[in-house]
Amino acid sequence: MTKLFWILLSAICITACVNSQDKNFLENVNFKLALDSQGKLMELIEKGTGENLLIPGHSTSLLTVQSEGVNYPITSWKHEGEFLKLKFNKPGAEISVKVKSKSNYLTFEIVEVKTDELIDKVIWGPFKVLPSEKIGQSIGIAYNDSIAIGLMGLNLKSRGGFEIATRERFGNAAKKIEGGASLTGFVRDRSRFQTVDNWEQKLGQAVPVNDSDAEIVGGKFAFYCVPSSTLIEVVEEIVLNEELPYIKTKNVWNKVSKYSSSSKLIMSYNVDNIEACIDVAKKAGISSVYHGGIFKTWGTFLLDEKDFPNGYKSVRECSDKADKHGINLGAHTLTNFITTNDPLVTPKPHPGLVLAGITKLGKSISANDNELSLQDEEVRPAYHEPNIEKVNPRWREHTAVKIGDEIIVYSFATAQGELVLKECKRGAFGTKAVEHKKGEKVSRLMSHGYKVFFPDINLQDQMAKNLATFFNEANLKRISFDGIEGGLASGHGRYGSDRFVKVFFDHLKDPHIVANSSDVTHFGWHYLANESWGEPWTSDNFREAHLEHRLSVQQALKEDLLPRKMGQFSINAKTTKKDIEWVMGLCAGYDAGVDFYISPNFEEINKEADAILSEINKWEKARMEGLFTEAQKEKLRDPYTFYGLEQDEEGVRLVFIESWAPEGATNKIGDNQNSLPSTILENRPETPVSKDYKHRNMTTEPGQPTAAIWEYLCAVSKQKLQFVIRLPKASNESVKGIYLKAGAKKVEIPFILEPGDFVVNKGSNTYKHFSEDLKVKDEVIIDNGYLSVTEGLNVIEFDYQGKGRVAGPEMIVNFRTIK
Repeated sequence: MTKLFWILLSAICITACVNSQDKNFLENVNFKLALDSQGKLMELIEKGTGENLLIPGHSTSLLTVQSEGVNYPITSWKHEGEFLKLKFNKPGAEISVKVKSKSNYLTFEIVEVKTDELIDKVIWGPFKVLPSEKIGQSIGIAYNDSIAIGLMGLNLKSRGGFEIATRERFGNAAKKIEGGASLTGFVRDRSRFQTVDNWEQKLGQAVPVNDSDAEIVGGKFAFYCVPSSTLIEVVEEIVLNEELPYIKTKNVWNKVSKYSSSSKLIMSYNVDNIEACIDVAKKAGISSVYHGGIFKTWGTFLLDEKDFPNGYKSVRECSDKADKHGINLGAHTLTNFITTNDPLVTPKPHPGLVLAGITKLGKSISANDNELSLQDEEVRPAYHEPNIEKVNPRWREHTAVKIGDEIIVYSFATAQGELVLKECKRGAFGTKAVEHKKGEKVSRLMSHGYKVFFPDINLQDQMAKNLATFFNEANLKRISFDGIEGGLASGHGRYGSDRFVKVFFDHLKDPHIVANSSDVTHFGWHYLANESWGEPWTSDNFREAHLEHRLSVQQALKEDLLPRKMGQFSINAKTTKKDIEWVMGLCAGYDAGVDFYISPNFEEINKEADAILSEINKWEKARMEGLFTEAQKEKLRDPYTFYGLEQDEEGVRLVFIESWAPEGATNKIGDNQNSLPSTILENRPETPVSKDYKHRNMTTEPGQPTAAIWEYLCAVSKQKLQFVIRLPKASNESVKGIYLKAGAKKVEIPFILEPGDFVVNKGSNTYKHFSEDLKVKDEVIIDNGYLSVTEGLNVIEFDYQGKGRVAGPEMIVNFRTIK
């Protein structure tokens, strides 16, 4: 009998082990997971209801390994204590994952990897779940009003989502799919040199990361399934328990702090006008003044000595003055963009600039040669862009190569059996033109429409430290990581973007500042206090600029658990009190702040200035104090109706002002008009004069080039360019600093034009300056001053010296070609 008992007990134990291998549960108080014998996630059971929250028929391997671009799922696994031992027959790998069950979440950490072949990436999911009414795209949450499911990377290397080469405004850690949503994460080997097509550049070089983030070991994720009513508290619990960045504003976690959405004024403060800036901010009831373009260079982040004669110390003086009035200062940058006037570029380029299409010189060149023959035609995608739309109309990046310590700009590349760079400008950006021998290394320098270069992942660390040093010394408290997509240039995807932000914050003396960025990234989410999207430059109408875009992102930001702002608006001489009532009401409706471009002398240029500043103060205070009811907010979310605000001891009341309709796009009849008198340049059938090309200089976003970039079609082989540059008589100011650029050749024209004046060049080195009555005012000969165009579409650049954010006069240019 005893023998029979033990036989039966053994049989039961063996059966139990087999069943546990087929359906083994990982669980906590809220949910449990079931894996089959091949490591597929079969069930996600929410314990409160007993419901399986996975989309039926969509089981996924818990982990997948990628080797040489091919994905391989788990083939078998076993449970040893707190470890899952996962086997992958191909590529002969075994991965040990440490699993910990916390009260509201599970953690999965890769602690060991053994493999016969190289593993490029380990992927979590995609886990396909039913809740999908709301999606936290960047942080990685899929949820509805009842239940929330999330996957969160617990360190920088543990990436939410999947990799794509292009820019995304939000992340893709969670995405809507048919029937529900997907949650995905990955960790990648970053220990090897790689050639990648990324964002703006083909055949870019990704250098290895120089720390433990290079390894797959250490990849760690939290998985949670909780009631939606506790979602923000559970996310905060994970952040605190797992020692993720926990940034506060006004001593409250930045995701729930009301101050995170506080408004700011964007003003170009300096040592001479800081008191005026403070005065405007105090009248508007705004606690932050933000400089939109404080740096003379990006990279080492040098300042303009005119505005800050003692460098960073001068900014600190401004900051200390503002602090006495309860106002903090901030500064804007374009993250890892490097300007060509920065010491990282000139006079000797840093070896850590991002390179692409690495090859060798096919022929030796002297210091004066303006053509480069390259050895490998296979790298042509890095140098040759056949699609003219890529550079139309404003996004003409630098076409530049680096040979040794010389940077050479080329106009275009040909590739017909041999890759040749044509019409080169030697010794560009203050580097020195020297001879180079056949076989020397040649590399394209990755660029962008802002006419900048980029650092590799390791030089980028130094840039982030440079920026942190500036913030520490100047005691600044606000930053926008505009251009955060520049991190993609490193070849490491959005990891590059997040790494810049992390290194910056790691080197701040006080990390509790207000930050946002141009894109929301998975790990960067922890640092962001808000997001502020929308620009004032897309319409002359205050209310219509980027309106659809501003409104469309508000819900997405809310679902991503991010405090919101309504973007930037420009307050100037034309702004009315009604405009302010409209925008401040709209902000109150969405619990969103706003950023205003405004001049320190605003009260001198706008007759309603006092009323406008008072209105901002009144609305901002009411919103920050939470005085609006949900019914009032719903009314205020209508963008085409707006209200005045009245307040007494009982609360706030909305007083209807008016409804309005958008003006829409302006009529563009006459775009092909040629208004040039034939007495200046004759319009012949065989040599027709072009249409009017028009340009008005104005700085919009910091760093964005102000130049006009036009397409010009030349129907025949290479021709000299004739042109006339006019300043219309209706202009009320003179213009100087004029230049034209065709190909790599740029000609600076030394005249100062008064209203009605014009400049004529007839394809020679001679430039004539005429008055309105056709009298010659001046004439100069510029050495090698003629411009040429080639058959097909040409890109011509034109600009003049502007006055920053104040729009300059409209100028008109007409072209004609001759042999």
